[in-house]
Amino acid sequence: MGRDMARVKLSRRLGPVGTALTLWDLWRRLPKRQRKWVASQARKHGPRLAKQAVAAQRARRRRRP
Repeated sequence: MGRDMARVKLSRRLGPVGTALTLWDLWRRLPKRQRKWVASQARKHGPRLAKQAVAAQRARRRRRP
């Protein structure tokens, strides 16, 4: 890891707003070509990942007493 690499401090307790602001900040720093690539990957894989996240959350809630 070089010294010129950007560092982002992430915490386990970031709420939804903090996470959104962090992601927005990272998005703004990406070059236009990388933004296009990220957007295409999100369109391609986003629905599947969202489905997995919902299923994992439901399974987690069912395990709680």
